[in-house]
Amino acid sequence: MKNQLFSTIKLTGIVIVVLFIQISGFGQDEQKFKTIFDNNKALRISGFGGPIVEFSSVINEFAVSNGGGGGVIINNFFIGGYGIGLSTNHFKDISYVHPASSSGLPLVYSNERINFGHGGLWLGGSLNPNEAIHLAFSTKLGWGNINLIEENDSRYVLYHFTDNVFVIQPQIEAEMNITRWFKVNFGLGYRIVTGVDEKVLDAGVAGGAPQMKQFFKSNEFNSLTGTVSLLFGGF
Repeated sequence: MKNQLFSTIKLTGIVIVVLFIQISGFGQDEQKFKTIFDNNKALRISGFGGPIVEFSSVINEFAVSNGGGGGVIINNFFIGGYGIGLSTNHFKDISYVHPASSSGLPLVYSNERINFGHGGLWLGGSLNPNEAIHLAFSTKLGWGNINLIEENDSRYVLYHFTDNVFVIQPQIEAEMNITRWFKVNFGLGYRIVTGVDEKVLDAGVAGGAPQMKQFFKSNEFNSLTGTVSLLFGGF
């Protein structure tokens, strides 16, 4: 009887020890179990904004554009908007027959100034943003237009035609942290301009019949770009 009681107590002790080990292991497994939504890093939200100067090529001429942008920073990434327009002067002659013309005689304009601007969504992020000098990247996705402007004594502006375009501009950047609220960004990218398809009724050569022709081409605005941005915000 004593041996049976001792065996029962021994067996009960073994069961308790095994259960304790399993429960302890289960608790450890629970602590190690993670999901894709786990994040020990606190979510940090701030903002920034500032002017942008862009260097590129327009109709195979060196061009400078000015604008600005800003956005909301979520940890190391941002989403925002921008706007930029051509600030250097570039000229083009135009000779065309107005569709409503009854005479069919061409309208001839010389040295009409090219206007090119776009704006839209600005996305990007920084790699190791706490380092004094670090890499960054961004992409601009914008809508805009190209047109020719005739200015007459600054009293009125005549837009000869408008070509609506879409711009895609990815770039890689180097950033310098000047202070906690100010940094300088240098970017190198490429501007892709799509939708350049506006046509005019060309007057043609003397004695020839007028015909439709595409006035601008995409490769006159596609270009390598360099940017300098002064960014102010909560970095």
